[in-house]
Amino acid sequence: MRTLQPEALCKDAMHIIRETGNYIRERRKQFASVSIAKKGVRDFVTEVDTYSEKVLIEKLGALVPGSTFIAEENTVEAHVSEYTWIIDPLDGTMNYVHGIPVYAISVALQENGKTIVGIVFEMVQDEMFCAWEGSDAFCNGEKIQVSGCAQLKDALIATGFPYIRTPERTRALANTLQYFLDEGRDIRRLGTAATDLCYIACGRLDVYYEGYLNIWDIAAGIFIVQQAGGVAVNFKGQTDFSEGNVLAANPALIETSLQGIQFA
Repeated sequence: MRTLQPEALCKDAMHIIRETGNYIRERRKQFASVSIAKKGVRDFVTEVDTYSEKVLIEKLGALVPGSTFIAEENTVEAHVSEYTWIIDPLDGTMNYVHGIPVYAISVALQENGKTIVGIVFEMVQDEMFCAWEGSDAFCNGEKIQVSGCAQLKDALIATGFPYIRTPERTRALANTLQYFLDEGRDIRRLGTAATDLCYIACGRLDVYYEGYLNIWDIAAGIFIVQQAGGVAVNFKGQTDFSEGNVLAANPALIETSLQGIQFA
């Protein structure tokens, strides 16, 4: 079995991710020429997503020869191996399409199913969040940590909504939203799970919950939250995220947050 150096690998990967993020940000300035293909009623994919994913796969793959990929735009066949990259080349595509300046690249590297590197680059704010196995979490090289908020009534909460909505889902979403509106300080909806998780990690947000996600939306952010002293669980309070739901907060707020979440 190979032994990688997660810190060096993280730093090398950040250079690749920054270059790709700069391309995405600059491409937005020529948005009239970007072709948009509808993937669903509320979900879009652009040529920027697919091109960026191909670049990331090529260059990150070269850092770890033989590594495999799980990636949103399916530009390669998904495989899990000893080392697997989990990539979202543009988390917040709807924001990007509409000119709302919150979108990010999310990249995680797993070793035999365990995350050892997590990187989220929020391009517009030029903020690079990262962590590697055994490290603290960082934003642009400065150590970050989750907030010290001790009670839900003082918490700033973030969430998101699924593109596919059924009556059952909408009722559960509405009931959960009412709980946090009643019990929390206020609610935000940024439109990018990767950024939400990083804002938990650096203490800008106190609680983040969302369901119906994919692993590439959350793998890097969950790891960064954990390395920043936070907790991330699914809606059952467990650490299996295969069903695509996540609650992240500092340890003091997890139990009271779980009490209010409904899921259909």
